[in-house]
Amino acid sequence: MIEDILKCLDTKHCEKANDPTRIREFKEIAERVGVSGYQSNVEALCLAMWIRENLVQLSHKHGGYDLRIHAFEIPEGLNDIIQDRSEKFSSESLNPAQEISLEHLFPDTEIRLHALQRVQLLHKGDLHAYLHALVSKERDSLTGESATIKDLIHICEEKLSRRNLRVVSNYAANEVDLWAPALSLGVEVRDALSPSETEDLVGVFRNTKSSKKTRFLALVCPDDLSDLMFHNWKKMENLESMENLSVLRVGDLGVYLDKITEMIAQI
Repeated sequence: MIEDILKCLDTKHCEKANDPTRIREFKEIAERVGVSGYQSNVEALCLAMWIRENLVQLSHKHGGYDLRIHAFEIPEGLNDIIQDRSEKFSSESLNPAQEISLEHLFPDTEIRLHALQRVQLLHKGDLHAYLHALVSKERDSLTGESATIKDLIHICEEKLSRRNLRVVSNYAANEVDLWAPALSLGVEVRDALSPSETEDLVGVFRNTKSSKKTRFLALVCPDDLSDLMFHNWKKMENLESMENLSVLRVGDLGVYLDKITEMIAQI
């Protein structure tokens, strides 16, 4: 994540949005944590958390983000911000008497009761052990073979829901993954696409177009798909009867949804 921001700061749109001293300050912090190593490095953790918070803000602002297009802005005094967070994190970590409030962690009563039951049943009342197990399980699931596609589908659902669009999830072999009736939009999510799968995918799109009378179709891929692969995927837009298909990186889906929403409103 830190390396991605470093690359972004060397682009023209980021250089235009940031004072050179702020870019230099970020690079100095990144170099410092890089020398110390990222593993078990409190400063690296705080910097990464700060980056993620700002990427979330960038995503909310633009309905998704693409660092090749959207500038990542560095505030004045970033070094002081990261140092302050690191000191607070270290002091809290060194306080063994600090207690975690179930009411604070789980405001919803039903969820809190469920968590309490699991803590008692599986971890003999040790809330720290329960939380550690939850995080470990999530980490393991995210490194599994199907994690990427599940995450992409979830992101697409969130972007649709954020715009108050009802989403119908489909898992049949001959249908797209997601259907948004209000936009007459079918969304298929893929994290990889081999030449042999392309023909099958075209069949899925044509079947969806015929059965649901779709006005729009979207093929969504990961943001980190290489430019060469993305270009190859984009060739599908030129196939016969695929004139309403758009191949998108997931970071551009929000802008695409807003665009077709405006098109429909003008009709």
